[in-house]
Amino acid sequence: MISKINSSLFEWTIWRSGSPLDLFGCQLREYNLNKMKSIFSKYAIGYCDGENLSCRPKKNHKAVMFFKDETYYWFHFTNEEFAQLSQ
Repeated sequence: MISKINSSLFEWTIWRSGSPLDLFGCQLREYNLNKMKSIFSKYAIGYCDGENLSCRPKKNHKAVMFFKDETYYWFHFTNEEFAQLSQ
């Protein structure tokens, strides 16, 4: 289970580090959730509710922080995507 972390960790410079396509070779859409599930469990380090972000807040989303290749990244998942990936 991925832990909830402080929303202040989700900064603009970390968000600009790359997209899911750049980092993991897939986009965040339902047809790719099975592929993302293994990536999610391997690299995700925490999440927060998207509406609590000071940088790029989004309602009905979760912001998920990843750590890969000595770099932190984060991007949004819809609440539905996040629930599927967390199972």
